Amino acid sequence: MGFMRRMPFRVTVLPSVPAPVAQPDAEPAVVDADAGPIDGRTAPEALALVLPALAALGAVASIAAVAFVAQDRSNERARVKRRIDVILKDLETSCLGVVEILKRIRRHAKQLGLDGSQAGSAIKLGLNCTRVDAAGGAVYKAMVNDLATMLVLATTNSYDAINAIEDGEIEAPEEVYAGFGEAQEHLNKLLIQRASVRATIDHSIATGQKLAELVAQLKQFKIA
Repeated sequence: MGFMRRMPFRVTVLPSVPAPVAQPDAEPAVVDADAGPIDGRTAPEALALVLPALAALGAVASIAAVAFVAQDRSNERARVKRRIDVILKDLETSCLGVVEILKRIRRHAKQLGLDGSQAGSAIKLGLNCTRVDAAGGAVYKAMVNDLATMLVLATTNSYDAINAIEDGEIEAPEEVYAGFGEAQEHLNKLLIQRASVRATIDHSIATGQKLAELVAQLKQFKIA
């Protein structure tokens, strides 16, 4: 009986694989979902909008001072040359304009890099730690231009209104001036207590709306 020829058995030797070495637990990667686009720009300084808006409202609220420091007009002091109704109309416009800008800041907070923890932080400079896209930068620049106009209107017209009151061309009751004083105190508290950015914007909007109402009341007490 013949035997079948056995084929040689080939063994493939695989390269040895080192045993896995236990690694210490690594810290999970922190991903900021709101960090903005990588190809964007550093967020602008949002408080460069908020603080001038406060200054504009503060200028209007300073009308309260005439209740304490106003003096009767002397013969040497020139009267305000502009019409009183124009001054008050522009002053009311500036209040409402600042309110609208503050609402836009709140509405575009994410585009300005001012949302999340930044908005909840105490009001301070240096919160621009995120990145924004081109649209966010365009929104910022547009608001800077609009705010510059409102700031000029608020400061110049509030000063003219104070002069007109001192000249006796507006005779409002003390309650109206007390209202301006209350608005002034509200703004001071925001600064003194270092309220959060979100609270500062919200309370400033309410104060600006109140100031617009008070300026509208001054129109009723213009001397014909």
